[in-house]
Amino acid sequence: MSIAIDQTLPTRTPARTHEHAIPLTTVPVIEAIATGAPGLVLDQSDAADWMAEQFSDPEQRSRIRRIFRKSMINTRRFAVDPLNPRLHAPNGEPATIRDRMQLFYRHAVPLTVDVARRALADIDPDDVGLLVFATSTGVIAPGVDVAVVEELGLPRSVARLVVNFMGCAAAMNGIRTASDFVRANPGKKAMVLCIELNSVHAVPVEDVDDAVIRSLFGDGCGAVVIGAKPRAQQAEAGTIVIRDTFTHLFEATEDGIAVGIDHDGITCQLSENVPRYIYNGVAPVVGEVLHRNGLRQSDIDVWAIHPGGPKILLESARSLGLPPEAASTSWQVLGEYGNMSSVALIFVLERITGRTETNQPISTGVAFSFAPGVTMEGFLFDVVHR
Repeated sequence: MSIAIDQTLPTRTPARTHEHAIPLTTVPVIEAIATGAPGLVLDQSDAADWMAEQFSDPEQRSRIRRIFRKSMINTRRFAVDPLNPRLHAPNGEPATIRDRMQLFYRHAVPLTVDVARRALADIDPDDVGLLVFATSTGVIAPGVDVAVVEELGLPRSVARLVVNFMGCAAAMNGIRTASDFVRANPGKKAMVLCIELNSVHAVPVEDVDDAVIRSLFGDGCGAVVIGAKPRAQQAEAGTIVIRDTFTHLFEATEDGIAVGIDHDGITCQLSENVPRYIYNGVAPVVGEVLHRNGLRQSDIDVWAIHPGGPKILLESARSLGLPPEAASTSWQVLGEYGNMSSVALIFVLERITGRTETNQPISTGVAFSFAPGVTMEGFLFDVVHR
């Protein structure tokens, strides 16, 4: 069954600064989603044991195992074994950032090409006018985006936008950009591709405090294809209609999430203040987005929250006054894959579109994630079920 898009969207409140706002004649629609992960599966308890064995102090060993247990992660997927000492010192020499970039490219290309090909299975590659490629774990040019163009035969004229170091919110950043593109170019599609291979940046353990980062991150890849539909056209079942996008830089939170380059790899640092920043910041941002779209929080059926870790999910829900199970799909993805940074929320969206147990033709939802800054990025959407 298909649903008329103009039936899924309420009349948008005109901007306060314009008495005669130009009405939106098209809306962006996520037409296809594909995901993939490397084949190496690491059990969380094995990872905890490996890291604990790097320390002789029994108290430190116990603390490490406690941190891994509290992650609520059961398994993670990796392109390379982060427990393999040869990763840290290829040819007997310490790995350099150059070594890791080459390792990233070698593993990223086949996985990304496979995921992109599946996302475009029912779409003419010639229709793709924009390719947004996002990652925080590989900086190389010409890079994976060029390999995708070559391997899939995308038009030589396709516009390419590479997004680096936007962290866990890079997919949301890409979707916002792609939505703007298809509104301006309704005859074209935009594809957002995200890949994160955190395992290529594993470094020797030096401090017990490394346990938090070591317990969270995994590898994965995701793609979404976005097109524009006239408001009166039909939205097919299994698609996501993007009603609005948003971004908000929280004030005085620069210490919260930091992504950078060290001499031997890309690093990510998370402040102990991140949970507080999320708790204080999420509800006001979501409230403003709902208000400008004429909605209340009770109108939201689906919460797609970045599965970055238990504290991110719990504090996001607590900020909104929701029970933890409101983000059940996010908890599932966290448990099976860990925090895949920018990729993780694409996995969540894919599962949401595949639901068949709902009794209503349309579910309204909010998706959001967090970037360095700390920045909150997301979008308001409708899922067409039948």
